[in-house]
Amino acid sequence: MHGKIAVGGITKKDGLVLVRILGAPAHRGLAGQALSGLGLKGINITCVTSFVDNEGLNNICFAVDRDDLDQTLGILQGIRDEIQARAIEYQRGCSAISVYGPHFSERPAIAGTIFQATAAAGVEVLLISTSFSTVSFVTAEDQANLAVTRLHENFLVP
Repeated sequence: MHGKIAVGGITKKDGLVLVRILGAPAHRGLAGQALSGLGLKGINITCVTSFVDNEGLNNICFAVDRDDLDQTLGILQGIRDEIQARAIEYQRGCSAISVYGPHFSERPAIAGTIFQATAAAGVEVLLISTSFSTVSFVTAEDQANLAVTRLHENFLVP
């Protein structure tokens, strides 16, 4: 890299739990049912991602505040039969980190620089979520400060 890439900022949110809903048939509307069910109960979702695996099954992963875990699991267990998920898993002690700025979708190398920096620091990335202006990821809370430090070394942050 020839110089630091200017970004709008870097944020970190600690105290999260990563939740995974795995193996739901495609026709069951997993994302809509799970996310709306949680949202209607006031549970905020951070960094959501979803994919269809090689068996054609839907999988969704997202983070919630640790104080919302019990309610989240209760809601998901309530719809598990309807969505026919094979498993609901969670991982405590997570943090979400976001790098944001205007025109990210028009600038190459943002995501690559983020994940090269975190990999070089030995930071394990558990989930990635992007938008037109933000690249976010979830990592273990005990690795979050190191990740942010490395990102500041690689980006020009106001």
